[in-house]
Amino acid sequence: MRLIPLLLLLLMLATFVITLLLSFPGSDWLQAFAEAAVVGALADWFAVTALFRHPMGLPIPHTAIVKRRKDQIGANLARFVADHFLAPDVLARHLQQLQPGDRLLLWLARPQAQRALSGHLLTALHWAVNALGEQPVREFSQRLLRQNLSSEKLSRWSGAGLRYLIEKDRHQPVISLTLELLAANLHRQNAAIRQRIKEGSPWWLPGFVDDRIAGQMLARVETLLLLMATDERHSLRRRLNMQLHRLARELEQGRHGDTLHEYWQQLSRRPEIQDYAVYLWQRLATEISQQSQDHNSLWHQEIQSWLAQLASGLEQDQAMRERLNQWLGDALVEVISTHRQEFAQLISDTVAAWDGEETSHRIELQIGPDLQYIRINGTLVGGTIGVVLHATSRLLV
Repeated sequence: MRLIPLLLLLLMLATFVITLLLSFPGSDWLQAFAEAAVVGALADWFAVTALFRHPMGLPIPHTAIVKRRKDQIGANLARFVADHFLAPDVLARHLQQLQPGDRLLLWLARPQAQRALSGHLLTALHWAVNALGEQPVREFSQRLLRQNLSSEKLSRWSGAGLRYLIEKDRHQPVISLTLELLAANLHRQNAAIRQRIKEGSPWWLPGFVDDRIAGQMLARVETLLLLMATDERHSLRRRLNMQLHRLARELEQGRHGDTLHEYWQQLSRRPEIQDYAVYLWQRLATEISQQSQDHNSLWHQEIQSWLAQLASGLEQDQAMRERLNQWLGDALVEVISTHRQEFAQLISDTVAAWDGEETSHRIELQIGPDLQYIRINGTLVGGTIGVVLHATSRLLV
């Protein structure tokens, strides 16, 4: 691209010299065009060259601008990107057109994507389990947990967790299920309990009396448990709810922290519990290792099946897809706009780390060919202006 404006400049120089040496009709007009074209070509050559280097190696002020002001250009570019490309309103408008949820659905519906994602999930799980199962990592985690899990924190966290469960009656299904399980277990153990009561009764008390009393007692307890499980307004269940509310408040106030902490310490120090935890962890690590290496394993198939069902469910639920698009869009806008200054800093730091000569050369390679048209246009426009000025002088003289 440099060759074209250079040849045009040489043509204008040759034309100017010829019109100086030879006189022919219209030579004055051609000379005016060539003279002004040479001036325009040289001026624009200087302007274009001064962006990237010193013209002819001369340290003329305000030349080699890119090399000299590289860091400032990088900072301005970073600020421009942050203000005009990563602004929340710009991102929201673009993401709304992009529909990230629909794009995720299209990708997730592909069988190869499901296989790849299941492989990535199992590989990450395999790595995490193996890393946490190593003795140094386990000892470090236990030591860190003992140092940071004070009695007050344990109490407050337990209270916060319990309060979360009982807010808006989230704990009611748990209580109902627990009561049902207790009633069912009591029913299954009915004969064994009766036998234990009979064995512990005085010798002089007839056996049928023991059995009748025990049967009525167990039946009433079982009935009471079932009533409490099915009726959330039962008096005993309301009393249990009040006790749970009070316990949550007391835990959040740290009133039972020492007791909980002592139970935790006793539990974590028991050798049989530690050995059993290590055994379970090793079994889990072995199972995950085997499953992750076999792409036809049950775990791979189950994850792929779940992903396929998720994609199918989203495809059939337009409202859920719209909510997914909104969630993903809002999340991306929040993350990018919150950290846009860090993204901008990455641009400015990257440009600042570049060598000045290298930076100037990179930019020149990208925009230099287009800048050569400035030299071509300057030559032709300068020549045209020269003709206009020559005509004006002829009219005025």
